[in-house]
Formats: sequence, structure tokens, C-alpha cells
Amino acid sequence: MKEKTIDINGESFTYMDEVGDPYKFNPMTQEDAQDILKKASELLDECGIEYFLAYGTLLGAVREGNFIKGDEDADIVVTDEKTLYESLPFLWGKGLFINRIFKGELYTFHVEGRRGHLDMYILKPIDKWPYKNWCMSFCGHYVPKRFFEKIGKGKYFIGDISYSYPENPEKLLEWWYGKTWRIPQNKKAKTSVWIRRAWLFPSKMYHKVIRKIKRTLAQKS
Repeated sequence: MKEKTIDINGESFTYMDEVGDPYKFNPMTQEDAQDILKKASELLDECGIEYFLAYGTLLGAVREGNFIKGDEDADIVVTDEKTLYESLPFLWGKGLFINRIFKGELYTFHVEGRRGHLDMYILKPIDKWPYKNWCMSFCGHYVPKRFFEKIGKGKYFIGDISYSYPENPEKLLEWWYGKTWRIPQNKKAKTSVWIRRAWLFPSKMYHKVIRKIKRTLAQKS
């Protein structure tokens, strides 16, 4: 951990940076996780930043109506990285402390006195053809755009609070964790599904598009 100063709209902002440190993943209590997520939700609303649940936090909300016991972090997605970055001093002043910044991919926060941390992943468009028409960039990987076309609220809860979520979370959870996502799995099994999806999908989609173009040209000739 080291002190780092960055420029935000011409003003210096200093925080304790944990990038490069050996990261310890200690399970959160459900109470700690709920408090961190609730605080982040309220502050993001104040900043006008849209967000929704992701990864294990979305899985817990859909499958169990709470955080998954033994989880190490809370996961959400934001779509406006510029506003998030500019809001870091405000969030810090309100007790949501930034401790890791990977621009374009991930921002990690913690709350003093609470165990664990909150990961805010960045969802953004892709410029590369042909992916830009069907995919979004999610933490540096390509994910089908259809999963994020609409955001819902009011159906799934963490404790007694409802948070925003992708409108068809079951399909997204299947994409991330496989068809057995409703059955608790060990972390290694869940991670292997996500890695396989993330790396193979762009290649599979590219060849699918090429085949479609070839069929179209053949029909016209």
C-alpha cells in the first residue's frame, strides 16, 4: 500500500493505493456486505451514477435474497466511468474510500470498520468491428450486449433492500457461471466457467459473423 496522488479536474486527490500489493481475500459477514453496498448505493444515487448488481452479489440476490455466505466482496457495475472518477473526492469525504483503480475496468472501495470491499466494474461500448454491434466491454472482456439492454429494480433483494439488476439476470448468471448456477459451487468451478466464456466468446462470435457474411454473398451471387 502506498500513497498516490492523481489529478481530478485540476485538483490533486490523494488516496492509499493497493495496486500491486498481495491481495488478501477474507470472507465478509453478510452485515458488513449489506452496509457497504447500501452506503455505495446511496452515494452513487447522489452522484447520479447508474449501477446494477453483478457477479456473486447478483447471484446471491437472485438465488438466496442475500449475500452468499463466505463471499469476499460486493460486486456492482457502473456505466459512467467519467462521473465515477470525478466523484472520487466526494465519495472519499462520505466514507467510501477508494483503494484500487484500474481505469476502464475496475474501481475497488472499502468502508472503515467494515470487513471486505466493494468492486465497481466498468461497462462500456466496444469500438472494434464486428463486436461493437453485439458486445460490451466488461472488465476488459467481451460480453453480449443483450444482457444489459434494460435494467430492472424491485424484484431481487439483498436483505430488505432492492437494488438495480440486469432485467434478465438468469441468462446473465448462466453466462457467467454455467447452467448449474442455481446450485452452489466452489470458487474454482465458478471462475473456470467465466474465464472460458470470456476468452472463447469473441473468437466464436467473429467466426459466426464471417460465416453469415459468406452465406449472404453466396445468395446474392
